[in-house]
Amino acid sequence: MEASILPSVPACAGVALVAFFLYHFIIYPSFLSPLAKIPNAHPLAPYTSLWILWARYRIRENNTVLRAHQQHGEVVRLAPNEVSINCVNDGIKTVYGKGFEKPPFYSVFVNYGFVGALNMFSSLHSPEHAMRKKRISNIYSKSFLQSSPDAAAIIQEVVQRRLLSQFASHAKSKQPLDIYPIYKATAMDLTTSYFFGLSAGTQFVIDPAAAARWQELYLDDQHPVSLFWLQELPDLTAWLAKLGISVVPQARHLAHDQIAAWCLNMSDGAEKMLAKKAGGSSLPPGHLPVVYERLRQSTEKEGMSTTPSITQNPVINDDVSDSIGGNVAYTLRKPRSPQQLQVTSELLDQLIANNGTVATTLLYVTWQLSQNSAALARLQEELRSKLGPEAFAWSASKEEDTLPKAKDVDELPYLNAIIMETLRLHAPVAGSQPRITPENNKTTLGPYENIPGGVRVGAAAWSLHRNPAVFPRPDEWHPERWLSENLEGADKKERWFWAFSSGSRMCIGSNLALYLLKYVVAAIYANFRTHIVNDEGIEQEDGFISGPKGNQLTVRFESITVD
Repeated sequence: MEASILPSVPACAGVALVAFFLYHFIIYPSFLSPLAKIPNAHPLAPYTSLWILWARYRIRENNTVLRAHQQHGEVVRLAPNEVSINCVNDGIKTVYGKGFEKPPFYSVFVNYGFVGALNMFSSLHSPEHAMRKKRISNIYSKSFLQSSPDAAAIIQEVVQRRLLSQFASHAKSKQPLDIYPIYKATAMDLTTSYFFGLSAGTQFVIDPAAAARWQELYLDDQHPVSLFWLQELPDLTAWLAKLGISVVPQARHLAHDQIAAWCLNMSDGAEKMLAKKAGGSSLPPGHLPVVYERLRQSTEKEGMSTTPSITQNPVINDDVSDSIGGNVAYTLRKPRSPQQLQVTSELLDQLIANNGTVATTLLYVTWQLSQNSAALARLQEELRSKLGPEAFAWSASKEEDTLPKAKDVDELPYLNAIIMETLRLHAPVAGSQPRITPENNKTTLGPYENIPGGVRVGAAAWSLHRNPAVFPRPDEWHPERWLSENLEGADKKERWFWAFSSGSRMCIGSNLALYLLKYVVAAIYANFRTHIVNDEGIEQEDGFISGPKGNQLTVRFESITVD
C-alpha cells in the first residue's frame, strides 16, 4: 500500500507547483487583480513587463503608449503592476497631487555620492522635496525674474552680445549654420550665469570647442541605454556588476566624474564672488551668483555644516585633465563641506535637465518659423509694434544695446502662443514621469476605482498634448490655438498642457525657462529671418528627453536690420 502512495508525492508537488504558477502568473493577473479591469496596452501586459521594458530599451516608449491610449482609452495597463494615464480628472490632478511618491527610477540623479547631496529631482519623498524646493522657489518666480537686474544683465551679455553677434556674422557671410549646438551653448551660458554669476558661468557661445566637449560628456553621462539600466533595472544592474558584467559603459562613469568636477569648479568660482561681496566689493549686475547665494543662505539657516569634511572617490585616473573639469581627480578629492556638495548637487541636477530642454524648444521654434512665413510675419509685426523698432538692436558697441523690459516681452500674446504651441507639439521632456500609488489608500484612475497601493502609474506630455478633443488637429503646429479669442477644443488647453509637469513637484524652473525662451526668440526674430538649409532628422526621439533624431538643424540667417 505504501509503495503505491509514495510515487504520488512528487506528482502532487508538481501539480501544486503548476497550480500555483497558473494562479499567480495567469489567473490572478488576468481575472482577479484590481488592474484586470483596465484595458491592456499589449497582450503580454497582465503577465510581464518585458514588452514595455523592450520598448523603453529601444527608445520607442512614447509613441507605443500613445497608440495604446488612442486604441483603448485614457487609462491602459502596461505591466502586471503598472498603468499609464492620459486624463486630467482622476488622472494627473490626482497622481501628481499629494500622497503619490516617486519610485527608485529617480535615484540615478543623486550627485556626489552621499545621501546629503540629494536634490529635488532625486528626492523620492514629498517632505524632503518640499524642504529643498522652499530654499529657492522665490528666485524662480516670474515677479523676481522680471525685476532682477542680474537676470537682465545676463540676457544682455549672452543674448545680445554673444549670440546675436554670431548670427549677424553668419547673415553677413550667408554661410549656413547648424543652430542646435549654439542653442545648447546659449542655454548653458544663460543658466550657469544665473546660477553662478557671469564670472563663474560658462562662455560656450564664444568657445565652441568647450561647448562641444561638454556635449560629448553629456551624451556619455546621459545616454538613454545607460539610463535604462540604471532607472528601470537598478538591482539587476548592480548584481551583474558584482559578477563583473557591466551593462553601463565605463565612459558613463568617467563622464559623470568630469561633469561633477566641472560644476564644482563653477561652485568655487561663485564662492570667490561671494567672498568679494562679503569683503565690501560691489558686484556688477549679472556677476552675483543668484541661485548659488540663495541656496547657500538657506542651507546655512538650516544649520548644514560648512566644514570641509567629505572627499569624492572618482573613477577617473589621477593624470587626467579635461578642458571642462580641469584636473578632475584633484577637484573631486579636495575636501568639501556638506553644504557645498548639497548646493552644487542641486545646481548640477538643474543644469543636466536644462541642457537639452531649452535648446530643443528653440530649435523647433526656428524650424517652425522658417517654414511658416505668415506666423513669422505676425511675430515680427508684434515685436515692432509692441516693443519698438529698436528693441534688441545689436551693435559692436555695448553702450548701444537696447533690452526691452521683461514684463513687456512676457506680455506679447503671439510670442507666448508660439512658445506654448512649440512646447505642446515638441515637448522636450516627452516621456512618462512615474509615481507610486499610496499604500494606505484606494485610488481612482479615470473610470477605474479601487486601485491598490504600490502600483506604478505615470503620465506623459507626448500623449496628453495629442488629445484631439482638446487640441484639434493635434499633429499640426497652430499657435493661434493659444490666443484668448480662440475657443477650439472641448476643455481648457492649459489644464492639459504638461511641458513642465504639474502639482507640487512640477519643474521649479518653468518660469526661468519661459523667461529665457521668450527673450531669445524675440531677440532673434527682431533682427533676422531664418531659412531651412538641412532639416534631416528633425523628427523627435521617442524617449524621456526628446531632442531631434538628427541632432542638428542647419539654417541660413537673413538680417532684417539696417547695418
